[in-house]
Amino acid sequence: MRVNVEAAERSNRVASDDVALLYEAFVSQDPAAAIQVVERVRSSGVPQQLLFDVLYVPAMSLLGSAWAEGAIDEVVFTQASVVAEQIGSFVMPPVARADTGVSVVIGTMHRDRHSVMKDIVASALKEAGYRVNDLGVDVRAPDFLERLDETGSRIVIACAEMLATARAVAGVRDLLAAENRDDVVLLVCGGPFAADPGLARAIGANGVVASAESALKLLARVREELLGEGAA
Repeated sequence: MRVNVEAAERSNRVASDDVALLYEAFVSQDPAAAIQVVERVRSSGVPQQLLFDVLYVPAMSLLGSAWAEGAIDEVVFTQASVVAEQIGSFVMPPVARADTGVSVVIGTMHRDRHSVMKDIVASALKEAGYRVNDLGVDVRAPDFLERLDETGSRIVIACAEMLATARAVAGVRDLLAAENRDDVVLLVCGGPFAADPGLARAIGANGVVASAESALKLLARVREELLGEGAA
């Protein structure tokens, strides 16, 4: 999927002015306003295949940061997440890339029902051709291992938006170690990890997924360096 340089540069300029407006529409629980922002950016000349990366992901990053820093409470975050999910189809790229053949298991930790960042990352990986096994929310550590065994995957992305559930990812690493699955790459995603980079190291994660873009970069590195596959 190629987009010419002029279009990409125009996208970055236009979207930077509208990211905050999209974030405000999420927080205000106004899907109509959110769609208006998306349509305005699209009509300005931004290609559909760039809307997700240059508009939606930055707005979601603002939302995640606001939640992690305490600028908005859990109620506002949850309600804003619902609006974000409602308008997701308006920003998704139109065509999926070729199948990479690489499977990924992703889910939000047990006792955590926040799904927005998980859904963003899962959608980006699917669009890039990864075989995404989405376990949903409230996922227990053994469920990750079970799906790894079923799919032959060696990559787990554990998501958490609360400090307690972020710390609980250590249980996934402990279970992998107990089952001699040192070959599995454990990545983490969520506000607590973005706010405290040391947390991911403390619970034994191999890396932090901070956005859709970082997920694609991390997975490309995993494919090349750890799985011994060339990243297309």
